[in-house]
Amino acid sequence: MPDEEIRKIIDLAVKTSISEYKKSGLLKDSDNVAYSDISELLIGYYNSDQKDQTLSYAIAGQRFDPYFKIIPLYFEQKKGIEEIAEELGVDRTTILRNKKRLCLAIYNEII
Repeated sequence: MPDEEIRKIIDLAVKTSISEYKKSGLLKDSDNVAYSDISELLIGYYNSDQKDQTLSYAIAGQRFDPYFKIIPLYFEQKKGIEEIAEELGVDRTTILRNKKRLCLAIYNEII
């Protein structure tokens, strides 16, 4: 069997295995893990009197984003997604998508 054919079989087996692991919850996407981690950090940050300088800097780096208000509204003021969507005059999926995007941007600044 030629090397190229063997590589194709191995690649297919690996992709299939990874897909099955993800479906069964044994393997998580790195973005989902990062999103979960930074969400916990932001909850702690906004609930603490002592602010972590690195996290403060990363949050400040996003302040010019048009959807930045989502972060303090959600984590500091503890408003729900529907409430934020109504306040900003956008769809709830816009809030969810941009909240995740901003959280990941903050996470990438601190790692």
